[in-house]
Amino acid sequence: MTITAPYGFAPLSKEIHFPTWLKLRAGVLPPLHDVPFEDGISGSFTLCIEAETDIFTRGSTNPQEFFRLPDGRYALPGTSLRGALRNVIEVATFSRFGRVNDHRYSVRDLHNPNVYGNHMAKIVNGQPTPLVQAGWLSKQGGGYQITVCDFAKIEYRKLIALANQNGIKNFAPQFKQGAADKYRLWCGNQSPDAVARLMAKLSITWSRPERVEGTPMLSRFGTVNALDGDTQARLVFTGQPQDNRDFGTKGKHHDFVFVEREAVRVIDVPEREMKDFEFGHSNRGQQNRLGESLTPNDEWGYWKKHLEAGQRMPVFFLMEGENLRAFGLAMMFRLAYRRSIGETIRKLNPDHADTGAALDFAEGLFGTVRQAPDAGQVLALRGRVGISHAVAQGNPGPKPLVVTVLGGPKASYYPNYVQQTKDLRAQDKKRQRYVTWMDDQAIPRGWKRYRPKQGIWEPTVPPKVNLEKVGTRFKPLPAGTMFRAHVDVHNLKPAELGALIWAIEWGGDPEARHTLGMARPLGYGRARLSLEDVKLYDMRDTPVDPQSCHKAFVSYMQGAIDGWAKRVQIVELLSLAKPCSIASTKYQELSPNQFQRAKADYESLPYASEPVENAILEGKDTVANQDSIVLHIYRQPTVELQSGLVAELNEWLGKKDDPEFTVAVRRTGIETDWAPRLRTEPIGTRKAAEAVIRKYITENKKTKEWLNALPGLLDLEVAST
Repeated sequence: MTITAPYGFAPLSKEIHFPTWLKLRAGVLPPLHDVPFEDGISGSFTLCIEAETDIFTRGSTNPQEFFRLPDGRYALPGTSLRGALRNVIEVATFSRFGRVNDHRYSVRDLHNPNVYGNHMAKIVNGQPTPLVQAGWLSKQGGGYQITVCDFAKIEYRKLIALANQNGIKNFAPQFKQGAADKYRLWCGNQSPDAVARLMAKLSITWSRPERVEGTPMLSRFGTVNALDGDTQARLVFTGQPQDNRDFGTKGKHHDFVFVEREAVRVIDVPEREMKDFEFGHSNRGQQNRLGESLTPNDEWGYWKKHLEAGQRMPVFFLMEGENLRAFGLAMMFRLAYRRSIGETIRKLNPDHADTGAALDFAEGLFGTVRQAPDAGQVLALRGRVGISHAVAQGNPGPKPLVVTVLGGPKASYYPNYVQQTKDLRAQDKKRQRYVTWMDDQAIPRGWKRYRPKQGIWEPTVPPKVNLEKVGTRFKPLPAGTMFRAHVDVHNLKPAELGALIWAIEWGGDPEARHTLGMARPLGYGRARLSLEDVKLYDMRDTPVDPQSCHKAFVSYMQGAIDGWAKRVQIVELLSLAKPCSIASTKYQELSPNQFQRAKADYESLPYASEPVENAILEGKDTVANQDSIVLHIYRQPTVELQSGLVAELNEWLGKKDDPEFTVAVRRTGIETDWAPRLRTEPIGTRKAAEAVIRKYITENKKTKEWLNALPGLLDLEVAST
């Protein structure tokens, strides 16, 4: 099956560009605000935002209501607009990929032995044998330690019999529930480590050898045979992920007992492994925001208070040589990947995370706060682009309340979030293997972008989902709502102002759109941005043409990054901005589990651009050449003349079976049928472009008016690539 998702990624680049005018000198930021550039530009313009689908951004007092200013007018926060434009500019200018969460995600993937199963168990004498050990985690001073113990499985039927002996009513471990629910039933408000009825004398058969494939086992592992024995053990509960009414072996059908060892062995828990445990056992442990505190999930929250009070917590753990590899609260716990997001980025290019490096293009425009390379100081630079709140025009009324479920994408899902460098579907089955966060060669897919949809997707809510508990409620403003924001710029170089204009207008691509606000995965917030009331001046107080700055930016980037416009980052960024069908951008479903099926088929998230997909799989950083010419129409002697040329060129090319050139028109200022043929990169030479146009005019016996008007009508920015 083909993976679908409401987002895509502009590929991460190993190459980073640092403009010369933004270099740090002796660790000091450049005086961008105080010393004007010789070619510096300042001024203002109005940013117009037209919502093409319903749009919503959360209010500060009532999260269901649209954001309002103190005077009651609806508005889009200026910070949201800055963030949207900054992200586009970061990609387009090959800036640092530094504003990311340096998380080490965790995995429990029973369908991929390479990434999970082979780390957790091996086949010994024809039987699956766990590689995990067992122990008691305790807090010692400022750190943590694990005291090793033995452990054994106890079947649910025996566990229920023990519950009956101890007078525990309504204990049904075979039904879906968390470990904390079981402990609360047995222990009430007491710490499990102090509850006597969790202790039992049992008969246990120890089955695991002392070494498994050469690896020493610190804990003995076995099975509880009977409830009347000589081995003193303590019950340890783990969660039940789904109902197993008939106690079948295909579902989870047992819990555990821990047994103290005579020879005490203590293992220190390194800070990194403790952080990995806390992150993997938090409610936002797969998508925690920058700087957000971790909220423990139910099981870790249950144990944390007891651990902080000096009690012990039962854990399962893995060793790697003499060192602790990872630990968790279940035998098949979520295993921390070997590589964090930051580690994979730094391996690609250390400058992505180097706070001592020069400022990148986006930092120079929008500002930054970073640690100084020495003495722990903080360097702060205010941005030179100011964007006000975008105020809704007129008096738009909110639409009826929407109640839906917004998913939380998980970056641990490697078919989507890790760059795959081979088409695994075409590989021999023995060689099929995903690249995951376990691998040294892992590279993040890149800059995540939510794709604009052609309409609003209204997903079907599964019957078991309780909307009262997990539903999101909001009242959007309708499609067609217009917003206007005031934008001030100070001391920008022409290329910098051009970058801002390029980001707003998507380089002049008439099809590309931005996505703003909340519920973008459902199609909300598709918007068209444009400029009005432009008042820009250079240092000599001469008015500045925005399009000349746009050209300056494109020219600058083509000089700074070889083949810039054809780099996979730029082509994919523009492709991701094109509105696409709802069917191609839906989230995958959990029932049936399309995520597992996609992995079984060795699928990965497709790129929006097929040429980019081919380039990535071939290990290239630019897309293949295309024979096309882009005609940039900036001046219009007459609208009729322009539209006539466009229409007739289109008809002429349509009649040719194998045209030598594909011609597209940009910045026409009128609606044409050229949009589907638009090419983002001009290819060929000016001479060739003029030749094909003149050939058309001659073949069609056009009047001298056409030939005379051609130089003023067309600005042929075509170049060889």
